Amino acid sequence: MAYVNVAEWKPDQVTEWLKGLDTIVLPYIQSFLNNRITGQQILGFGPSDLELLGIKKIGHQEIILEGIEHLRSIHYELDRENLQLLALRLSCLSHSLHNELNQSHSESQRLTTQILADIANIVTCVKPLISWLDRPGFSGQLEYTETRSQVLSLGLRMAICGQRDRFAEAPVIDMRDASSKLAKLTDSIVQDMTDPLILQPASLELATVKKRSSDDLVSTISAF
Repeated sequence: MAYVNVAEWKPDQVTEWLKGLDTIVLPYIQSFLNNRITGQQILGFGPSDLELLGIKKIGHQEIILEGIEHLRSIHYELDRENLQLLALRLSCLSHSLHNELNQSHSESQRLTTQILADIANIVTCVKPLISWLDRPGFSGQLEYTETRSQVLSLGLRMAICGQRDRFAEAPVIDMRDASSKLAKLTDSIVQDMTDPLILQPASLELATVKKRSSDDLVSTISAF
């Protein structure tokens, strides 16, 4: 279990977390308090749960849901997630998409709803991989910098085409090529990189800032 056990958060800890997301969600804090929303509850929240709390604007929901996704990652994945595992997940999705496009789509076809959903899943998996490559130990090293650039480029290419394929003249050909390149690139992270750092799980630092007086702050940092 990660050092920050979100499932044990009490309602006041949930609202403190909300305050750090964006000022735009501040009007909803009282609703969370009134309904005594705990950390265990918020880990399972979806759009319908937010609507019940009076959060109906899509943009406001997206901010909170993105924050919840990060909480889930911290709570469930932090102690075992590493760069190689993220690359392996992305490789599997990319290979699967490439094979599906080869078998069931002619070059003149538009992309099916399922294929668009698969592209969205790939783009979602690209985000944490990029985040890892931006971390100390990876950022600034030529090999990882080049890998990050290529993964990001392919992810953006797939995201643009995945917008109902309106931006691509030949979406099947384009996605077949992009998924193939992304599969090979992520395979190289898993198979060819020998740096033991790619197997190292994340560490988490917790900063606690306490106000001692009007002009004096005490801060403590715990790491592991």
